[in-house]
Amino acid sequence: MLNRFRLLFLTALCFLFLPVSHALQQGDAPGLGMFPALATYSLDKAKINLPAGFEGKVNLLLVSFEPEQTNEVATWMSVAQAIQHMNFQFRYYKMPVSNQENMIYRWWDSSSLRSVETDPETWHWIIPLYTNKDKFRSALNIPNEKEIVLLLVDKTGQVLWRTSGKITDEKKSSLTNAVAAATHLP
Repeated sequence: MLNRFRLLFLTALCFLFLPVSHALQQGDAPGLGMFPALATYSLDKAKINLPAGFEGKVNLLLVSFEPEQTNEVATWMSVAQAIQHMNFQFRYYKMPVSNQENMIYRWWDSSSLRSVETDPETWHWIIPLYTNKDKFRSALNIPNEKEIVLLLVDKTGQVLWRTSGKITDEKKSSLTNAVAAATHLP
């Protein structure tokens, strides 16, 4: 009953802010960036052509650049999982980004990630990217690698919302509103 009430409340809240949110999305969309086309593999070894391979109508990308940033990513996981549980049009992906390396390094790095993420059910949602980091950051208007970046993208790769760093109440609310607005648009 409480979850149903919460969902109704969030939906009502979205419709109150939908015109403002939609106007902001339309006005700022060109400056938010576009996810570049990449062919890669998730940790479960499934080949994915991005951005078309993202499974949600909207997808939260938790982009990290350094292994030490996993703690920042972890601050967002309960929110991402809760939204995915309540909204079937939403998916989240962890995306550690590394420079293009040789096959041996990529195999070793992916194997290391599998040893850290011991639940094979989560491997599908972890997509290590081995790419030119500078070009990747440029395409997505990411100024540096000092903290994680969260991007809400649609199936075409258009960035609808973004933030960086650890979760705060304001960022959580902003993400919730952006997901609700994006999944309720025609």
